Amino acid sequence: MLLLRSIALSAACLLTACASVPPPAQPVARGDFAAVKQQLQAFIAQQMNAERVAGLSIALVDDQQAIAAWGQGWADVRTKRPADGQTLYRMGSISKLFTDTAAMQLVAQRRLALDAPIQQVLPWFHLGDEQADAPITLRQLMTHHSGLPRDSDGGMWVDPAVAPATDFRTMLRGLADEPRAAPPGLAMAYSNIGLDLVGAALEAASGRAFEDQLQAAVLKPLGMHSAYVGTGVSDDPKMATGHLRGVAQQEPALRDVPAGGLSASVDEMAKFVAMQLAGGHNGMGEVVLPRREWAEMLRPQNTDVPLDADLRVGLGWMFSTFGMDTVKGGGPVAHHAGATFYFRSQLMMLPEQRLGVVVAANDGAALGVVNRVAQRALALMLEAKTGIPQPVPEPGFRPALQAWPDAQRAAVHRACLGDYATVAGPVTIKAQGPDLKAVMGAAEQTLELREGEGGRLGLRYRVLGLWSANLGPLGDLGLLCERVAGRDVLIGVMDGQRMLVGERLPARGPLPTAAAAWVGRYRQQRLPGEVPTARDVQVSVADGRLWVGYTIHPAFGGQRVRTLLRPESDTRARLVGPLADTGPVVTLQPQPGQPPLIRFSGAVFERESP
Repeated sequence: MLLLRSIALSAACLLTACASVPPPAQPVARGDFAAVKQQLQAFIAQQMNAERVAGLSIALVDDQQAIAAWGQGWADVRTKRPADGQTLYRMGSISKLFTDTAAMQLVAQRRLALDAPIQQVLPWFHLGDEQADAPITLRQLMTHHSGLPRDSDGGMWVDPAVAPATDFRTMLRGLADEPRAAPPGLAMAYSNIGLDLVGAALEAASGRAFEDQLQAAVLKPLGMHSAYVGTGVSDDPKMATGHLRGVAQQEPALRDVPAGGLSASVDEMAKFVAMQLAGGHNGMGEVVLPRREWAEMLRPQNTDVPLDADLRVGLGWMFSTFGMDTVKGGGPVAHHAGATFYFRSQLMMLPEQRLGVVVAANDGAALGVVNRVAQRALALMLEAKTGIPQPVPEPGFRPALQAWPDAQRAAVHRACLGDYATVAGPVTIKAQGPDLKAVMGAAEQTLELREGEGGRLGLRYRVLGLWSANLGPLGDLGLLCERVAGRDVLIGVMDGQRMLVGERLPARGPLPTAAAAWVGRYRQQRLPGEVPTARDVQVSVADGRLWVGYTIHPAFGGQRVRTLLRPESDTRARLVGPLADTGPVVTLQPQPGQPPLIRFSGAVFERESP
């Protein structure tokens, strides 16, 4: 998943000022964990300064022991309260590991079944399309292969001073009008809704409220006494204040508690990591998660899914890291990141080496920082424990030593030319004489596609058409146009691993006449106290296609996004990407004598102007 995020962020960086390349790590001697901490303190300070991050805390775990936990910067810049190992942070999607752990406890007790339809425990659950009764299993929910939409945005985030209009349980029951985003099992597609459904199953099987079950079955046995699960920040004096580039902000409350409602300190998160490194036992030797279920969570589950390429996921855990995010030489890296509006987190561990790290920050600008810090910490700990240094990452692209033969160039042109839905937004690959170029994103930024070794294509961007710019991870990315599972797809290669980047769209044809009814500017009808994640929504027609553009909330980057709307009828379209025929459904609702409404992801948008 980190490669997907790197591709999207690097694409956004083409027109913005991005952080400089971090300084390289220095060698450490075996057993010298004091040097590890010293390097990390300097590295964290450099990274925080570069992104103007308010505060950050980190815990290092070696063989079930927290060997260090500290903070840098401020838990609250206004009061100059320092961050430390006991500071409480919103953990975001790292919460999913706890939800899945609690579910697997019930699997061990045979109160839940991994491969039975979730409707066996939640008979009321169904979706509003022709595939409504197709079974979804607990395993598919935990591996993000359920085909459910990512989010139900309407009411997901609210002002903490306002009573939420709904909770995750009510939201799930309201999905009867929501179509699937994809067939179950087709490919990994991250879904917060899916983990909310796991939380609902946990309630049904345990007979207790989700929050109570997680507290009693996971947090309490681990000794995580300050940690809690809930919709928002607490009034605990140890709770950090959220910030954006060092400026204090009010953190909205989150409806989707099973997917992202955990708050904890890194000091206590280290106990969860230690349990993982001890095969499911807590610090007193008690079984928190039986060994069979612990091992199943850490086993790659999707090796038989062609469209996942080398992306590997366990039950809750992510395994694939690429390029600068890779820690090599210590076996598989199990990890999960987290993000709320103004908090960011990353948990990484090397189970075979019994090493782990947790990083948390109280700043929306810290996404890249927590990832880089966690990777650097785990790499340095591996070197200090085993003497294994990190190799130079293998680039996915190397320029060809000589021009490709005409026949090879023609074959690549045939395979690659066209429009694509990708993880970085819409991309068009065009011919320019004998060369190829890629036109990316809402700004239609043009990049050269260079010929490389092994038939791979590489990206190059010239400022004003003259000087080559540093593309970060994109510069080392190799691209291949291949046919996988009957689809013409774009595969990214980095550090010896392959990942789906996008799929070629069908050739452009005439749009239905009714497409004109979609065009206009739209405003979201907000629930009381709702904090929307997007604004300035506009549907337009260009180049024979229907598009929607919107601006993301500054807490999540503030970029302008342009995405393809693929009509499926006069009143239904699909927001596609990275596959051409999957994605959440958008519906147009005509109103006699009034402008139409658009319904998307649990939210309603009214047209302001055509």
